[in-house]
Amino acid sequence: MKTFLIVSFYVFVLLTSACSKDKIPGVYRIDIQQGNDVTQDMVNKLKAGMSKSQVAYIMGTPLLIDTFHPNRWDYIYSFHPGNGQREQRRLTLFFTAEETLSHIEGDTRTVAREDLPESSRSDTNVVVPLNENKTGLFQGLLNSIGLGEDEQEIRPAETSETENSATSEESEETTEENEQ
Repeated sequence: MKTFLIVSFYVFVLLTSACSKDKIPGVYRIDIQQGNDVTQDMVNKLKAGMSKSQVAYIMGTPLLIDTFHPNRWDYIYSFHPGNGQREQRRLTLFFTAEETLSHIEGDTRTVAREDLPESSRSDTNVVVPLNENKTGLFQGLLNSIGLGEDEQEIRPAETSETENSATSEESEETTEENEQ
């Protein structure tokens, strides 16, 4: 009787989990992105009369170029979050016989440039040292555990006054030799 209850419990669990399709609780599902992710900024940069190379620079390579309609480019984007509904966007660009952009169709709208929010861009500078202190294996191990010498700061081409006067005398001698 005890084994019958255990087996029937397992069968009940399997049947109830099968009814809920793929929504098993506690199971992680990944987000799936496919196609060209076309942003609003990309669409707003497009203007009628642009060449195909300019459009490809802004939008990227289209997902579909129809062999029978080479003047039509299709950008399709699909996003399916792991635990949500699938979202799909489509944008079709049409070109004239002269290969310039004529019009845009799809479910992504264009916004007037005056209505766009100002986007600020921040740049950062990264200082990369030109020279590296080269140490041996043993010294590197000591430095990594904190028992080695303190690393000295590398400074670019600082010369003392004695070195400056010596180099200036050498340069005067070489100019005199060149003149003779």
